[in-house]
Amino acid sequence: MGKQRPMKTATTTLLLVLTARRHRNMNGTLLQQHLRSATGTAVSTQTVRNRLHGVGVHARRPLVCVRLTSRHRRDRRDVRFGSWGALVYGGISIDGRTDIYIIRDGPLTARRYRDEILRLIVIPYAAAIGDDFILMDDNCRPHRANLVDDFLFEEGIVRKELPTCFLDLNPIEHVWDALGRRVAGHQPPPQTLQELERALLGEWDRIPQLVINSLFDFMPQRCSMLLAIRGNHTPY
Repeated sequence: MGKQRPMKTATTTLLLVLTARRHRNMNGTLLQQHLRSATGTAVSTQTVRNRLHGVGVHARRPLVCVRLTSRHRRDRRDVRFGSWGALVYGGISIDGRTDIYIIRDGPLTARRYRDEILRLIVIPYAAAIGDDFILMDDNCRPHRANLVDDFLFEEGIVRKELPTCFLDLNPIEHVWDALGRRVAGHQPPPQTLQELERALLGEWDRIPQLVINSLFDFMPQRCSMLLAIRGNHTPY
């Protein structure tokens, strides 16, 4: 029976700790599998637990979450503090991102999505990237309107179809999570809508591009994980 390769470097241990902190609902077995996939290092689940406990990271019972509808996902992007909030749009790609756009003066309709976001943000960004550009949205109702479909067809934009319940396969969802955490960590927290908007604009620009690129780099492993767990949710 062969021996498992020991965790020799601080870098490997750091990767394990960062993964555990980023994906807080991963258990020891999933962390072990992720470490082997990412680095080729094989360790026991007990070693994983020992390393995490050594830096104060302990297991927590995961919450059972309801399935998110398109309405729920829109509400999650509607960053709220008390009775006021901001609805935002942003796009990411490898080595780039759009400016974040704050949607003011009412809800995002299909017409507004076409005129304010697709026409003014997405089309210029697609032109800068070139023929390899593919648009991935989150299936909310304004994104799927006929006038939006017609506009994308006329502009020659290819859209990646993603099943509604597979949000964990869309890298932007992880960026929204990171943005929300950054804004929520402000001390003192935003006290007005204007302060919230300034915080969103600032924190969006401060998200390291390396973090965004890593979300794309991790997609092959995430897809493999999805197959291994037979289509269930992968950890954020």
